[in-house]
Amino acid sequence: MPQRGFRLIHLKQLPDGQRQVLRAVMVVLASWDAELFAHSEQVARELVVFAPAGQEEAWYWAGLLHDIGKISVPFGILHKRSGLSRRERKAMQQHSLKGVAILRQIGAPQVVVHGAKFHHERWDGTGYPYDVGGEQIPFVARALAVADVYTALTSDRPYRGKLSSAQACTEIERNAGSQFDPDIVARFLEGKSNATG
Repeated sequence: MPQRGFRLIHLKQLPDGQRQVLRAVMVVLASWDAELFAHSEQVARELVVFAPAGQEEAWYWAGLLHDIGKISVPFGILHKRSGLSRRERKAMQQHSLKGVAILRQIGAPQVVVHGAKFHHERWDGTGYPYDVGGEQIPFVARALAVADVYTALTSDRPYRGKLSSAQACTEIERNAGSQFDPDIVARFLEGKSNATG
């Protein structure tokens, strides 16, 4: 069972039974698509630094399982090297809703559900699936959006090579106030600056 993240951060804030169910879902994700799991694990590491004190484990799980709904997306669409058709894009965008359904069925913490449900919403209200914006988007999902995009930009993808951390930070900063909550972007960039400085 992949547990690299739990060797790095030893968190024990959730009930054991709930943690066991979440780990079982994590194994499904890791078995279904190791690349997607690796992305999610890195997102979890980026996200946990935003967590309020005492909620670190739940926020880690929010990062780890934010894309669990992608197990419902055909593999050919998920790993397509060229642009998606309108039908394929619609199928891809359904992963947020599918993820919410899975996470609610297993009794995941609310913060985990909110992460999956709202992480593709945009600060300016033009995201999906609910077209909400600003502070209508739960804080965990606003932070998750930044962590998710940063991790995606700094990873190789079938359709492009990875960016450096500095390039990814520049892209995130450019989208503050439109795609991302500007306060979260400022905090994220400060953390990256402190890590490299």
